[in-house]
Order: sequence, then structure tokens, then C-alpha cells
Amino acid sequence: MGIDVESARFLLQSRQQGVRFDRCLTLGRQRYFPGKRETRRLFRRFGFPEEAADAVFESDEEPPFAEPFWKALGAQEIETLDRSDYEGASVIHDLNEPAPESLRQAFDAVCDFGTIEHVFNFPTALRNCMEMVKPGGRLILHTPANNYCGHGFYQFSPELFYRTLNEENGFCVERMIAVEYGPLRRWFEAADPERIRARVNVINAFPALLFVQARRAAVKPLFSRWPQQSDYVSLWTGREQGSPERKPAAPWSVRIRRKFLEACPRAARAIEAFRHSPFNGAYAWRNRRSFRSVSKNPRQ
Repeated sequence: MGIDVESARFLLQSRQQGVRFDRCLTLGRQRYFPGKRETRRLFRRFGFPEEAADAVFESDEEPPFAEPFWKALGAQEIETLDRSDYEGASVIHDLNEPAPESLRQAFDAVCDFGTIEHVFNFPTALRNCMEMVKPGGRLILHTPANNYCGHGFYQFSPELFYRTLNEENGFCVERMIAVEYGPLRRWFEAADPERIRARVNVINAFPALLFVQARRAAVKPLFSRWPQQSDYVSLWTGREQGSPERKPAAPWSVRIRRKFLEACPRAARAIEAFRHSPFNGAYAWRNRRSFRSVSKNPRQ
């Protein structure tokens, strides 16, 4: 668990855009991984003084714990939550279980940089995170999306967070960024599948993580209705409004694929493998319906 250069950049952008970290809770006690030179460069780009960058490394720990970085973002009070005190967390709580009342609506920012994918009871863990945010505060997540099989219990899709951090639950997603951890460290804004009426799929060669920033606009009962995947909701709604007796004919492309499969099954399977690959633009970052390239540089 910790702050790498991309998550540091994301947090500095958030601060530049007005996010408050006055009373801040992190899931797990975070380490800070960028080096001094890289940190100074980042701080300069976002208008922070270099002495604030140097203060991040005031500890002899290697890598240092991230509390000085959070203070540079404006945090006046920092709490760290973990199941164990092995790294010196200030709040000991298992996120598999509901959070105590004393933590609810208590923080301007609740930040996770590598925890919730390791919590088996994910719905309860996410509910805890949402409940701990003050009205007007932010929930910020940095969590695996692609190519992290075996890292934790789960990998997550944009659909999950758009369907949970929504108006019905009192939240609004402000930013949803997919970061590809390849040589270029590219950033892409991930679209809401409900808005574009299509799944936001990607098959890529490098690990990818989701950076999510959501604002708690109002205190509402959480999950009074269970989230449902948007394309299925659309299908169910269409069926309910239409005539269930008549089944629509399969598209011509589906019929042709079916005949090809019956005639040449091995060739059909080989072609199918290419269809579900980055060679197919529908599953690539270049699918501009699902992803939009965004700049990592600060706004001027």
C-alpha cells in the first residue's frame, strides 16, 4: 500500500481542483514511493514550494510513511485505518465488518491506495468507505482494473463505481481515470457505460488501475436498491415495455458467425481469439467511445 508517482500526481491534481484534505483517513498506513528529485518536479508543476517536497522525506524510514505528503496537501488531522497495528495505524478495524458510528461522516477525504481489493466482504468495505465521508467530502480510490490477477481478491471495472457512487446513494463521480502502467504511463478518462449505452471494455498488455474521485453530495440511505449492471437494466426495461411473445431475429453477423462455427469450428475459435484482443478497437484504449486520453499535467 502506498503513494506512487501516478497517485501522487492524481492527488496533487485533486488538491489543485479544490479537494479538501483537512481531516483525512487513509485505508492502511501509506508509504511514499517517488524519489526526492521526482517529488520536487511534481511539486513545482502543481505550484507547491520545494521545501514542502523536501519535508516529505524528513523521516529516516525507507520508503518513508506518507503523512508528510498528506500534510503538504493540506491535511491537518490524519487517521490511518487497518485491521492490525503492525504498521502503526491509528484506527484498528476490520473492513469486513461495519464501521463504528464514531467514524461515520467524520472525514473530508477517505483515501484508499491499495486496500479494498484485499477485503473479502467488498460490499461492506465500500459501504464503510462511503459512510465515513462527510457531506461535501471526497472518496478517492486507487484500485486494480486489469492484469493484476492474484494481487488481491478482486479487480474492478468502471461500471462498478459508476453504479455505486451515484446520485441514488448520495454521491457523484467527479473523475474516473484508468492508468496503464506501461512505459508511457498513459491516462484515460473512462466513460459511464449507462451514458454511452455500451460496456466499457479493455484488453491490454500492461497492468491498469482505476483512479476514482467521488463527492458525497448528500447523506442518503446506502444501497436501498442493489446496483445492477446498466446494459442488463436496459434489456430488462426494453423487454418490459415491449412484447415478450415475439423473439427478435438474431442479427445477420451473429447468424453468419454461427454458420461458420458449425462448418469450421477450429478456424472460428482462432478468429474469435483475435476478436477479443487489443487488435479489435472495441477492446482497446483507442476506442474513443469508452476512453478519452487525458493530460497528466496540471491545469493552467
